[in-house]
Amino acid sequence: MHDQPKDEMSGNQGGTRVASADSATTPLVAGLRQFGIAADVVRLAVRHCAETDQYPRLGAGAADRLKVFLDLKDWVSLAKARLGRPQRPEDARVYDALRSATASGEVLVPLTVATYLEVGRISSLRQRTDLADVIAEISGFVSIAAQSVLIDHQLRTALADRLGGPPPTPVQVFGLGNPFGVARQKALVLRRKGGGALGLPAGVVREIETAGRVIGEYLVLRGPAPEDCSDLDAVGHRPEDLAKVDAARAGREVEFAAMLADGRADRDRLGDIVHARYLYWELGDQLPAAIRPYGLDAEGFFAKGKDWVCALLDDIPSAAVTITLSDKGFRNSYKKWTGNDIRDADAVSAAIPYCDVVMTDKYVAAQLAKSPAVTRSGTLVLSRLSDLEDALAGLLSSRAAR
Repeated sequence: MHDQPKDEMSGNQGGTRVASADSATTPLVAGLRQFGIAADVVRLAVRHCAETDQYPRLGAGAADRLKVFLDLKDWVSLAKARLGRPQRPEDARVYDALRSATASGEVLVPLTVATYLEVGRISSLRQRTDLADVIAEISGFVSIAAQSVLIDHQLRTALADRLGGPPPTPVQVFGLGNPFGVARQKALVLRRKGGGALGLPAGVVREIETAGRVIGEYLVLRGPAPEDCSDLDAVGHRPEDLAKVDAARAGREVEFAAMLADGRADRDRLGDIVHARYLYWELGDQLPAAIRPYGLDAEGFFAKGKDWVCALLDDIPSAAVTITLSDKGFRNSYKKWTGNDIRDADAVSAAIPYCDVVMTDKYVAAQLAKSPAVTRSGTLVLSRLSDLEDALAGLLSSRAAR
């Protein structure tokens, strides 16, 4: 997730910027016209909304489809292909294949919160619009649940396996929209001012709610136009706060790398330290509640010993991915830590435990190659769209044969 798209990506070849109505004007068509969104861009998102009566939950059976997670660099390539200017021939073929497979219901291409953050870091509205178009078209705004939700469930599952407790209640891994991906289970619901139902036919209410949800998701992904930023700032829009968190997390890695370099941290105990850092920074808030049912407090937990604690962390799929990347990164004394490393780790640690294919950059794919954190999940980790093209048909065929 490193390269921001260049201006050559921008253009309108992928579809008119104004929705073309095939039928009478509906709330959705009117909204698309108002915001200049192409109708074909949100067709899949509308279908996902139509398939569920419990938004933001996906419709029955949707999560059983082949799941492919894409890195920002891949979305950039697909955006250019959508505009008729692919960088490589395989980019256009993969774009066509994913568009067809998601439209037919064979494939889900989910997003994570990292996807939204990466797009939001791009300054050009034109570039963000081109990305929003292709992401909406192929993902339909399907999202992976918040890491806080998933890691808590993974932690409780690992504890139950090791301590003999009952397994935790299953969680919904895939849902619709950015709020689902950040653990805010909210949705646009039309009600009277006092909370009662509107005096409108149920079908009309559903149409209006769907239009608001789909257009709202698109606008959140695309981000504001420059002229809208001052109004948003007045109601609490603070993108700089996210940047500060990002910088602080990267700063911790830079500081620890410096400690390893000058001997303040013991390189011979790097594996133990990386596990301990993950436990402190990522699980510190969740651990007390998770161990309480077993009659454990922090002292009792750590009394089980370093090896037991490290093995427990390795049993947590998302933790194992992040720990692997951290450990290998710190063993490379020449590595320069940046925010990209943090966002890459966030993305793949969320996607690998739950997706069949995860696209990432070449460096991350190399670090995870043959890692137990990946092989245990059976996930195919790739770095090039040409590799995805080679694998996709076979994966779909084998799935259809089940």
